[in-house]
Amino acid sequence: MKCSETRAIQTHMITYPHLNLHKTLFGGQLMAWLDETAGLSAVRVSRAAIVTASVDHLDFLAPLKVDHAVCIDAFVSGVGTRSMEIFAKVIGEDLFTGERYLAGTCFMTFVVPKGACLPELIEPETKEEQFICQGYEKRKQIRLAKRQESIDLANNIDLAIPWN
Repeated sequence: MKCSETRAIQTHMITYPHLNLHKTLFGGQLMAWLDETAGLSAVRVSRAAIVTASVDHLDFLAPLKVDHAVCIDAFVSGVGTRSMEIFAKVIGEDLFTGERYLAGTCFMTFVVPKGACLPELIEPETKEEQFICQGYEKRKQIRLAKRQESIDLANNIDLAIPWN
């Protein structure tokens, strides 16, 4: 399957309901839009109900200002047997000047239910896709190590609430 066949794109105008105290896009809102867009990309590959497993890496590179647009462009950058990695870039646009800027990048992992089929390979075509996909195996190994760290942490968390 080609990366381009998994691509999902959403554009939103940044307005007052989505702002933080700095009059820029609230990070949590961007994360919700990223999850939605990346999820669409994941379903295009699996054609099954998917679950967000992790936000592996999210870099906020530039603030997204009020009255700018934000475009989220996501595609599958690697597949395993039951999981897939989605890459998303966040592009800001000043609607009055037309200037575009890279506002963020994100890698997320989604899991498919048992029995769902994923393609054996994702085929990058563009220079950007090739660069991003070539790092999949290394990022996957880092993710697996981080997952084990999270399991170890969870096994040592006290669930008692101190004020009760």
